Amino acid sequence: MKYTYIALIAVLFCSCNRKGKIEFTGSTPGVKEGVFTVKTLTDSTIYGANIKNEKFALEPKQLSEPGYYKLDVSTSDTTDKHDPFEVYLEPGKYTIETEAGKLYQYPKITSPSKIQEQLSAFYTLSDKMSLATEQEAMELHKQIKTQSARLSTEAFNNLLYKVSETEKKMHDNNVNAFKAFLKQYPQSEISTHLMSKLNYEDDPVSYYAIYQTLTPAAKNTDEGKEIGDKLSHLIKLVAGIKAPAIQGKTPDGKPFDPKTINKKLIVIDFWRAGNDFSRQNHQQLIQLLAEGDNKDKIAIVSVSLDSKPDWWTTAIKDDHLSWTQVSDLKGDDSPNAVNWSITKIPTYYLLDNNWTIIQPNIEIASVGLEISDYLKKHR
Repeated sequence: MKYTYIALIAVLFCSCNRKGKIEFTGSTPGVKEGVFTVKTLTDSTIYGANIKNEKFALEPKQLSEPGYYKLDVSTSDTTDKHDPFEVYLEPGKYTIETEAGKLYQYPKITSPSKIQEQLSAFYTLSDKMSLATEQEAMELHKQIKTQSARLSTEAFNNLLYKVSETEKKMHDNNVNAFKAFLKQYPQSEISTHLMSKLNYEDDPVSYYAIYQTLTPAAKNTDEGKEIGDKLSHLIKLVAGIKAPAIQGKTPDGKPFDPKTINKKLIVIDFWRAGNDFSRQNHQQLIQLLAEGDNKDKIAIVSVSLDSKPDWWTTAIKDDHLSWTQVSDLKGDDSPNAVNWSITKIPTYYLLDNNWTIIQPNIEIASVGLEISDYLKKHR
């Protein structure tokens, strides 16, 4: 009985400690007026304070639950826009340091939380390696948005090429930042959580190799299991690998036969009749086929993840789709969705005439550029 009583006291103490109070103080040189906020991941504000004379403070408040939240320091300065920062809150005192003109960088955070220490380490490394490239990418996207209508096809493709190269640099920077973090914290318990924030699906080869080095504890978290499962599928869908078979029938009820596709390049279009982006992008694919002699070199195979046959066939007719259409009408339960690791609609793959993957998971804006690059290298 004595030991049960002691154990109960210990449990109660732990519970109180986990749900203790948290306080914030901050210094913001150059920011005389602004707002400090902490929100839940669903955007409900739970803490806030006004910034006055480059400082803010929030008296101890009850923390309902330790965990991940979003923190932000904002002003009326529209040139310093940024997304809120991920933080991990536990009972104790958090000191936040940032400054005008650099509010887009992860703030310096001093706290008693070991998890927050690791978050700060990773995001600071990421900022150090990626900020310049991210700003370059933002400027290029701005040019596409404001200038695309008056650019020639060649100039527009050159701009897309610059965007593609910049995004590759951003990806490399993220991989290198994550590797540097793991070198600093090889036993990190949040490594898979951090990986979940990265575009690991875009480079399964690099990230699968990194994943193999993580601790068993990290791999066995919910996020770790999900990432491991996805990467084990995606590693089979990289450039140079034979594409999975496509299951289903054409609208006339005949089984799809890949041997009927005999063009130099094949674009696989995963879509759904009820998805607006899919339908809008079909018009871009129609224009793509109409350019030059593309119709003689490029085949498109649209694989629908619909479950209602009338929706599927009506959309084909309404969109004026003249190329091969396939569906097994199993919706999200389609083996095509699993085998091709489709997590968003629409999704595009580029294959050669041997059904070998040239480029997986391409953005619609880059499909034409990828085709142009391939045809230049394989005349």
